[in-house]
Amino acid sequence: MNDNRYHDMTPPPNISKTNDLDVFTRIIHLGMMIFGVLAWIAGNWAEDYEHAKHLGYIVHSWLGMGLTLFVSLRLIYGLTGPKAIRFSHWVPYTKSRLIFVWEDIQTLLRFHLPDRPAHQGLAGLVQTFGLLTFSWLALTGSLIFFYLKPGAEASGMVHYIKEMHEIGEGLIPMYLALHVGAVILHALTGRHLWRKMIFLKE
Repeated sequence: MNDNRYHDMTPPPNISKTNDLDVFTRIIHLGMMIFGVLAWIAGNWAEDYEHAKHLGYIVHSWLGMGLTLFVSLRLIYGLTGPKAIRFSHWVPYTKSRLIFVWEDIQTLLRFHLPDRPAHQGLAGLVQTFGLLTFSWLALTGSLIFFYLKPGAEASGMVHYIKEMHEIGEGLIPMYLALHVGAVILHALTGRHLWRKMIFLKE
């Protein structure tokens, strides 16, 4: 069956311009990537959350607040930015978009790479999962940051929020595996999308 939406593991001849994200979106993505990964790594150093004076906690907290800033920008931009970036345009919550996700999964099982515009199909599902995870971390982390006083112990509601925050941290490796894995697969076909994201190239 010849379906021109899919290609073998070779560079697609023509990729739609809708794959090109504007520079501001890429800056936000880069900020989320840097602060998100560093905060996650620092989280291993900040396992002793019970005292806000702990150096690991302080480093993790400020990196987390940097992540919160970029997550907030992405959420605002997802509601007010260009059409291709708005959540209403790509988040897979409609029947047709969920069908695209299922088609992309089937395509990958046949060792083909889906060829869709940015954030569409399976890529959209992965990006939604990542954004929800980072948003959860930003929300719970911010609550801990503002309500856990220096030198105080995490107890009561703050302790409960801390537990919820750690659940979000446990999802980060899963998201990174999916996202980084997709980037590597595209790079193997000659589509070096990471260069646009990291170096903000056109």
